[in-house]
Amino acid sequence: MAKDVKKTKYASPEGSQKWEYLCAFFCAISTACTGSVLGWNSPTLTEFEAANSPFSLSVPEVSTLSAAPSFGNAVSPIFCVLTINRIGRRNSLLLSMIPMTVSWGLILIAEDARVLIAARIIAGFASGVIFYTVPIYKGEILSSHLRGPLSSVGSITYNMGNVFMFAVGPHLGFRITAGVCMAVGICLLISFWVIPESPYFLMMVGKEDQAEGALEKLRGKPDVSDELEQIKTTLREKGKTLMKSEKTRSEVHPKKWSDALVQLFTIRGNIRAFFIIVIFSVMIQFSGLGKIITYGHIIFKDMGSPIEPATSTTIFAVLQLVCNVLGFGTVTRFGRRQLVLFSGVLSGICLMIIATYFYLIEHTDIDVKRFAVIPFCTVFIFILVLTTGFNVAYGVIITEIFSTDIKALALCIITIFSSSISMFSIKYYLLMVKSWGFGHSVPFFIFTISMWLGTALLSWLLPETKGKTLLEIQRKLND
Repeated sequence: MAKDVKKTKYASPEGSQKWEYLCAFFCAISTACTGSVLGWNSPTLTEFEAANSPFSLSVPEVSTLSAAPSFGNAVSPIFCVLTINRIGRRNSLLLSMIPMTVSWGLILIAEDARVLIAARIIAGFASGVIFYTVPIYKGEILSSHLRGPLSSVGSITYNMGNVFMFAVGPHLGFRITAGVCMAVGICLLISFWVIPESPYFLMMVGKEDQAEGALEKLRGKPDVSDELEQIKTTLREKGKTLMKSEKTRSEVHPKKWSDALVQLFTIRGNIRAFFIIVIFSVMIQFSGLGKIITYGHIIFKDMGSPIEPATSTTIFAVLQLVCNVLGFGTVTRFGRRQLVLFSGVLSGICLMIIATYFYLIEHTDIDVKRFAVIPFCTVFIFILVLTTGFNVAYGVIITEIFSTDIKALALCIITIFSSSISMFSIKYYLLMVKSWGFGHSVPFFIFTISMWLGTALLSWLLPETKGKTLLEIQRKLND
């Protein structure tokens, strides 16, 4: 037991999980902030199109403003690499709230497009730090039986941020909305002071007593010796192939990124985990979901939506939130692997229907706008299938699949890669549709191929991780 922790501090030897829930709650609210960053675009652009708008933006400016958060996302891993294994996971989350708060402050006072773009880049940077750090932190502090459901809560609150922007933002106006979001950022900045650091990180940097104290606080009991030994075993195993032979053992110091890079691309399990998440990242960025969120008002308008585009995007955001709540149950009941494969196939079918409809409108003389209700409903079936299965499963898998020693570096590379794809796809989606004359059909056909091809690859590479400890998952990856 840690020296500074008294047994009488806890109600029972069985412990309490209130600190795990509290940590997950703060992480979830920070994820809601990132959802509000993404959800800001579509309703605000609609506001900017109004006659009394303070901004007049061209198509290239709109596409740049929309892609700006992804640029900030791509830069954020550089900061994370320098901090997460030095100052810790919790402190990295705490610091992320500073640029998040500043970004909303800039939007509050912005008078031209350049300030807006700068604010969105900063918001993207802060979101990237949160996206990068939260999976690591939650994966290391949560008990194995809570890791699945509490990790999926993040995707729910992420969509709550979206819903807030779509449903409330247009009524408050972009400046008042920015003020509300800035206040939330300040509250989180204060709140992150109270939660404990990851015991895995503390053990990695040789602070065993503090690691034990943090673990006792998280589990709410005085005796955590068994789990502490499991953490030590996991860290000792980090540089092994986790196969029967231990001849390739190589210890990795958490601050030596060159050593971690070698581990990432020489150990079978690490390579497999890395490519699984790369495939997930490509599928997510080319699933079409982000483009519907970013340019929803344009997509529904060009589709001939039977409902006003602004209302359609709000319904879309609300349904996404409801689906994430439903996904909270599916991820605990079904295996991660089967959810990914099932939703991947069905999502591809939905995207094919939408792409075909746009192709008939844009590149043929066939009048199909009277059937607009079909692709309109298909969009909502798509979000139901994708969110309750694929997205929820991914949110859990990314917290589980990387070994502790290479997790920070792997997520750094993944974040840069994913954000770069996002920036490219968001920037050029609107140019492809409006400026280059390809219409919506071409990108949606690309989204279809991406989902089906990615699903096929994951069916070959992805192991089942439900109910397994981090050590068991690493051994499975190396089989």
